[in-house]
Amino acid sequence: MENVDDEKESSNSVNEVEDTNSALICGLPDDISFMCLARVPRKYHPVLKCVSKRWRDLICDEEWCTYRQKHKLDETWIYALCRDKLNEIFCYVLDPTASGRRWKLVDGLPPHVSKRKGMGFEALGNKLFLLGGCRWSIDCTDEVYSYDASSNCWVQAASMSTSR
Repeated sequence: MENVDDEKESSNSVNEVEDTNSALICGLPDDISFMCLARVPRKYHPVLKCVSKRWRDLICDEEWCTYRQKHKLDETWIYALCRDKLNEIFCYVLDPTASGRRWKLVDGLPPHVSKRKGMGFEALGNKLFLLGGCRWSIDCTDEVYSYDASSNCWVQAASMSTSR
C-alpha cells in the first residue's frame, strides 16, 4: 500500500513540474501565446483563469497588467460605491463592453468596512482603494483596503501615515 501512495505522490509532483514547463498554448512559443492571451477582453479573464494554474498565475501577474496597459489593451471599467437603506456600503462595477450594461456587485468587501462613513475611494491601474473612514462609535482610521480586479479579491493594503 505504501508503494502505491509513493507512486501517486511522485506522479503528482511530475504533473506539477510538467504543468509549469508546458507551453501556455500547445504549439506556440510562450511569448506569442502571451501576446494572444493579452488581447482577450477582461470580462473573459475569470474563464481564462479556469484553464490551468499557469494561466491563472499569468493573468494575476503584474507583468500581464503592464503589458496590457503598454499596448492599450486594458479596458476602462466604472466602479461605484453605494450605501443602502441600512447604511451599509456596497461596491459595484459596470463593464462597458458587456451587453445590457448592468451593474455587478463586487463581492468580498470586508464586513467591518461596510458601515464606515467618509471613506476615500480611488482607482489606480487595475486596483481600487478604500481609504480611511470612521463609524459613529469609532474614530477615523488609517486602514486601506485594495481590490485587485485581476484576482477579484479585497486585501488590506499598507496603512496611511495619518488616520482620516
